[in-house]
Amino acid sequence: MKLNKNHQGFTLIELVIVIIILGILSVTATSKFLSLSSEAQASSLQAIAGSIASMNRIVHAKTQMIGIADKDDCSSDCNGHPNWDINIGHYFVDVSGTRLFVLKGYPLTNGGFPIIEENYRIVMGLTDDDFIFNSGSKFSIIPTKFTNKISEIEAGTFKCHIENSNLISDPVYSALTDNC
Repeated sequence: MKLNKNHQGFTLIELVIVIIILGILSVTATSKFLSLSSEAQASSLQAIAGSIASMNRIVHAKTQMIGIADKDDCSSDCNGHPNWDINIGHYFVDVSGTRLFVLKGYPLTNGGFPIIEENYRIVMGLTDDDFIFNSGSKFSIIPTKFTNKISEIEAGTFKCHIENSNLISDPVYSALTDNC
């Protein structure tokens, strides 16, 4: 049998070099992808915080129009006020068919009744699958993938969530994104 000297192929060294180059490219692409993922998470939280701030302003304007912006909660039936929920014990405004409970003209995030949090989630577009609420030292909206970081978030050592200033009048929501 005669060997054909014109038959060409890749040598082992050429194949190894190609594999090394592909490995370097994949590591570079992966780090870029991870960086974009964290930037996307941070941008998403900033957008949600902005959306909540806008909705707070809309709700506050609505409460001013109906005269409950500066009212404290009542007891009993609140003189039959049409925006008083006697069962929950808070004023409310209607937002797209959802009863959003308010205090001093701003949305309540929680308050002893699950319906308060549920309605807040609906109005703000925050699903149980995507976010958890934490009422530690400050009210926080945390992506569910960071559920295991709640103690670090409360301690201030992990920041990839939305935090409320806890001011009753004119609450401020900030996106903390240092660790996203």
